[in-house]
Amino acid sequence: MRTFRAVLAAAAVALLVLLAPPTPAWAHAKLVKSDPADGATVSAPLTAVTFTFNEPVKQQFSTVVVTGPDGISYSDGTPKSVDKTLTQSVKPLPAGAIKVAWRTVSVDGHPIEGQLTFTNAAPAPTTTAPSSPPPATSAAPATASAATPTVGTGPASSDSGASGLLWVVLGVVAVALVLGGGAVWWRRSRTG
Repeated sequence: MRTFRAVLAAAAVALLVLLAPPTPAWAHAKLVKSDPADGATVSAPLTAVTFTFNEPVKQQFSTVVVTGPDGISYSDGTPKSVDKTLTQSVKPLPAGAIKVAWRTVSVDGHPIEGQLTFTNAAPAPTTTAPSSPPPATSAAPATASAATPTVGTGPASSDSGASGLLWVVLGVVAVALVLGGGAVWWRRSRTG
């Protein structure tokens, strides 16, 4: 009888562990703030756009496209990630509405994305166009190809989520087997 109680107690503890809420490590990164903020008006020249998340993001899968009112991309190089901040350098921006589209990957492998718009009211830059060629069509494929590795991480994020689900299912099956085995043992011990 003591063995049955011990098995039952162990099964109850295992069940409680499995039903406990997931740890924060399974949560996806969330954007906490951006500089400039969505809808802001900027009066000083910008050299970068920054995003602050609640947890680190993967730099190698991050893309940020900063587009001026002329449809030209003003992103300068690739974004850099330090701790929980993702920074995209920008070329001198023209006056007007600036659109920023970003995409990155949480440390858990989940892709996240968003966009914002701000108004650039800073004095006009000394050069009227960025140093790269102006065709907007050449900037769009570069952005799409930079985002291609992120698409490749989609299955990885699904795999990590599926892996967690697999462990939960295996845990439930193990608890069921322990309870079933305990019940069979208990019946045999009572009849024998």
